Amino acid sequence: MLPSAQLHFHLQPLLEQLDQQELSKFKSLPKALSLQEELQHVPQMA
Repeated sequence: MLPSAQLHFHLQPLLEQLDQQELSKFKSLPKALSLQEELQHVPQMA
């Protein structure tokens, strides 16, 4: 994965533009994605 500077993409200025609700939603995404990944490893009961 390339560093953000090499992609000409800087996250900090974008995050500073978010309102409190948007920032909270953004911060919850890694947790939700991590949980979703973990759930894929749980065997399904028939």
